[in-house]
Amino acid sequence: MTLKNYVIKPFENVQEKTLLLIGLSAGVVNCYLSTLTYSRSIAILKQATINKNPSLLQTLGDYVITSLIMAIALFLLGRVINKRTRFIDIINTVLIARIGLDISVVFDINGYMSSIVNQLLKNPQNPELLLQSDPWAMIYLIIVSLVSILMLVLFGYYIYQGFKTATHLKKTSMIIVFVITILAVDTLTRYITRLY
Repeated sequence: MTLKNYVIKPFENVQEKTLLLIGLSAGVVNCYLSTLTYSRSIAILKQATINKNPSLLQTLGDYVITSLIMAIALFLLGRVINKRTRFIDIINTVLIARIGLDISVVFDINGYMSSIVNQLLKNPQNPELLLQSDPWAMIYLIIVSLVSILMLVLFGYYIYQGFKTATHLKKTSMIIVFVITILAVDTLTRYITRLY
């Protein structure tokens, strides 16, 4: 096996315990790094800007709640598709797929990205003011935006590959239900994580 095979199809080529260890380790590192930012991962697909650094307890809570709710929902859907779907395969799918999105937290260390966004939100009709006051901020914003789009595509790729491998997903109708489930759970967790 080449490294390429491990990266492109980890759910087929890497042991489940290894995937779980990688996913959990990446999650713990992300939770710690999140305490250095001014944002919280209130859902797998949503980072919320806040006025201060979140606590480690908040970031761990966000991570556990969003991962578990997504895994449970996908596991239930997986059992509808294939009765032999295993929870370990689904939780690994969620944990590995979210690594790319979780990496984006480093863009806001010390609140730099949050301050750029806040400047833009203060003057949405005049974004050129940001360019005039801090040209590097606009370049940084463009780079972060492009990398974030790439990370979102990688999330979609890995969550689909993992779910497909775990459930033997084939029907187009079930693929549509799969996408709707992800979006619905992501919306739901946004409300749950704001409760604390």
